[in-house]
Amino acid sequence: MDNLSFEDARLKCVYNGGSLMTVKDRHEEDVLHSLLSQSQRHFRDKTVKCWIGLKLPTESCVSANKTLWGFKWVSGEEDSQYTNWGKEPVLTCTTERCVSVTYSVSGQNQLKWIARSCKSHNFYACKFNFKGMCKPLVLLGHGKITYIAPFSQMPERNDLKSFPLGTYADIQCSNLQSTDYSVCMDMGGIFRWNVPGPFCKAKKQRCANKNGGCEHHCQEHTGEVKCFCKEGYNLVEDGLSCRIQNLCGVDTCEHQCIMEESGYSCKCPHGFKLDENQRNCSDIDECQSQACEGHVCINTHGSYKCACSDGYETINGKCSDVDECENSRCQHKCINSVGSFSCHCDEGFKLSEDGFSCVDINECDECEFKCLNTVGSYICSCPKGSYAETHELNCKSEETETSIASSDDTPGEDETSTESFNKATVELQHESYHSDVPFIDLVNITYDDQPRNISFTTGFANIVSSSVIICVLGSVIPLLVLFAVTLAIAIVRCSHAKKEAKKKKTTDGYCWVSSGMDPRLEKLYESILTDDL
Repeated sequence: MDNLSFEDARLKCVYNGGSLMTVKDRHEEDVLHSLLSQSQRHFRDKTVKCWIGLKLPTESCVSANKTLWGFKWVSGEEDSQYTNWGKEPVLTCTTERCVSVTYSVSGQNQLKWIARSCKSHNFYACKFNFKGMCKPLVLLGHGKITYIAPFSQMPERNDLKSFPLGTYADIQCSNLQSTDYSVCMDMGGIFRWNVPGPFCKAKKQRCANKNGGCEHHCQEHTGEVKCFCKEGYNLVEDGLSCRIQNLCGVDTCEHQCIMEESGYSCKCPHGFKLDENQRNCSDIDECQSQACEGHVCINTHGSYKCACSDGYETINGKCSDVDECENSRCQHKCINSVGSFSCHCDEGFKLSEDGFSCVDINECDECEFKCLNTVGSYICSCPKGSYAETHELNCKSEETETSIASSDDTPGEDETSTESFNKATVELQHESYHSDVPFIDLVNITYDDQPRNISFTTGFANIVSSSVIICVLGSVIPLLVLFAVTLAIAIVRCSHAKKEAKKKKTTDGYCWVSSGMDPRLEKLYESILTDDL
């Protein structure tokens, strides 16, 4: 329950013979959740953070393509595929990052992993591995037993049902001044106290007093107390406690046999389930439970493997969509979709049979008369005596337009030529947005030996470009000449002023400052002053 930095918490666990808690699968996550839920009455806040032993190694980078995003278990255990990230870690190669889990009293979003600064302070949980356990010692009289577990320097405050290997017991009896001690040890494959007790014996034991210290049955014979065990149990070395008979043999269970108070039971490894005969184990088909979330699931003996469907790739143990448009083979446009992609063409083109390239559409079926197909577009033309209006595919007769003109408003020569030019102009019905479509040169199509202009782009553009260049040069050249003349005048006047200043310089270093008048007027003014003197 101490708020420590990641490194201080890790050293605390190591000093006591363990390591920071790992969460490598659902089972370990359930263990940590149980531990935190039993401790929540001590929490001041409704949400607490707890370090787990996952850290980004020095000189390593966070990467989505690595297992656990590049983080490693500080206990040295192998990487695991199980993750429970609350949010993706920030990509970094220079900052220390450590992982904590978030526990909420409300029970929402439990134990989500969050990568944070290793210097922040959180609670921590340690994990210890022990080969065996010893039962509590027995007191026959008044006294006190203090247990100090190997993972703590302080005595245990809670009453434990069993104590791990290496636990030290300090026994103090009220009627004795001496102190006894005992240690939980491995004695030939059996875990027991090196001094089994019982302790604090009274001078004369009675079955009426605490059942004589016996765990099961107590009998008095010739003034002495003797203990007996129930059927299926054996009396242990202390003469008071009873241990269930070991019914586990070589052929009792296929995998593992566990002795319990009620008898023995068989246990199967991860990925297997116990058969109806309660002895054998059979493989669990994890693929039946949609373990791969819709992707290809391959069941194996005791486990399973996921193979990502087409359009997905494995990132951090999960199947993620591949954006095929980043390296697209589409000629024009690419649209990414979940697990796939599709190619699309610009207007005036259609998708070819290969599904990637685009081919020009021949739109000449749209025109009423003559049609010229272009890359991504087309041009319609009309016969003599008719023209195509803007944004129309059909041709209209010129007689309709000429009848509208009034005899009093006879158009001038310029207006007539403009009207004729407008009638002869053909509008491109579909503009192509393809970058490779060239400009169309001026085309003359003749009907009955009378030429008729139907399109203009390049020639007109060249004329406009030449006019613009002439206009620009005509404006810039006079400005350059004016600037050169002004600069020359300024240089001449500056040179003349310097010469005059040298002539007027006196022997004592002083000189006359020009009054700004014309030099001839200055000389006249000086002569007048001389005459007056």
